[in-house]
Amino acid sequence: MGKPKTPQVRLLSTLFYERYSDNREILSKQNRPYLVLLVEYRGLKFAIPFRSNIQHSHAYKFQGESSKRQSSGLDFSKSVIIFNDDEIGMPAHIDSKEHTELAKRYNFIVEKFQKYIDDFIEGLSQEPLPPKYNFSSLTYYKEVLLHSVKP
Repeated sequence: MGKPKTPQVRLLSTLFYERYSDNREILSKQNRPYLVLLVEYRGLKFAIPFRSNIQHSHAYKFQGESSKRQSSGLDFSKSVIIFNDDEIGMPAHIDSKEHTELAKRYNFIVEKFQKYIDDFIEGLSQEPLPPKYNFSSLTYYKEVLLHSVKP
C-alpha cells in the first residue's frame, strides 16, 4: 500500500481487538469500535484513533469552530500498529467538516505524527521511559518500533 492520495478512515476489525486484548492501552469500548486514520511510516502501518475528548498535546486537534467538540481529533498516543490486512475493518465516515479539514491538512498531520513516532522511539531507548509516554498504546510495540527503519 503506497501513500494514499486521500486519507483512509477505517474501523479496526474484531480480529484486531481479539489479537491485542492484552494491550490495556488500546482504546476499546464494548460495541463501539474506534475510527482510525491509516498512516504508513518506517515500514509500518499505523492506525491513529479519532477521539472526541483529547486532553494532552500528543495529538492533532481539529481546528475548526464547527468541530462538534472543542477537543476532538487524532490521538497519536493511542495509535496501534497493523500487521495484517484482516485487522483493518470497513471504511468509516467522520463529520463532514472534520473530513474536509483532514483532507486539507493531511500532509501536516502525517508530518506531526511522524515526529511523534520519532520522539517516542527515542524515548523508548531511555530507562526509565519518560513519563509522558507511560500511557501510550505504542509501548506494547517497543521491540518492533526500536527496530523499525528510519526513512
